[in-house]
Amino acid sequence: MPGATDARAGALPQPSRHGDARLGTEILLIRHGESAPVVPGTPESFDPPLSSTGVVQALALATRLEGRPLDAVYTSTMARAMQTGEPLTDERGLEIVTRDDLREVFLGDWEGGEFRRRAAIGDPAFLAFVASGRWGSIPGAERDEDLQARMRDALIGIAAAHPGGSVAVVSHGGAINAWLAQHTGARRGMLAVIDNTSVTTLRTDGERWSVLGVNDQHHLGDPLLA
Repeated sequence: MPGATDARAGALPQPSRHGDARLGTEILLIRHGESAPVVPGTPESFDPPLSSTGVVQALALATRLEGRPLDAVYTSTMARAMQTGEPLTDERGLEIVTRDDLREVFLGDWEGGEFRRRAAIGDPAFLAFVASGRWGSIPGAERDEDLQARMRDALIGIAAAHPGGSVAVVSHGGAINAWLAQHTGARRGMLAVIDNTSVTTLRTDGERWSVLGVNDQHHLGDPLLA
């Protein structure tokens, strides 16, 4: 019968994947929640916090992952990423581990809200960037190759610290895309839509990496949260 308990002598439970180094390390690569509106050029525009919607998104993510074993929660050093990671640590008694190499792509001359401003007005230079799919096309911005290298090294280091474990890593849309682009051989740095608090699931045995899911946002059932 479905749901019946098998109490026969010598019966063994289904094996757990968690904690078995032979099965590799699972990484839940998460984009931060929605960030607050900013006025370009203000101090807050360089590192905006979560918006009220972003806070609700982060709580919805934590509810979805409730009870799921996590050995650690890593975030970038940016406010919106740390705020997104906080609810994941609350029930587990964990402390957030911040890493600067999980930060969003450096936008050069378009830092401090300038990227948003150009996107909002449909600036020709912004449209040219979108067409190129390359961060390096923005004046003074971080090169795609450098972004990919730091994300690669960050996740390798995190996986090595938790063999057979499961960890949450809260990063950013551009940074997550950079990892995906490198590991799929894509030429465009912006390979996929990565929504706020979406989960991209990775597994590695230390040598090979598998992508088990991309941009999973089932916890955002309310259209107003997506």
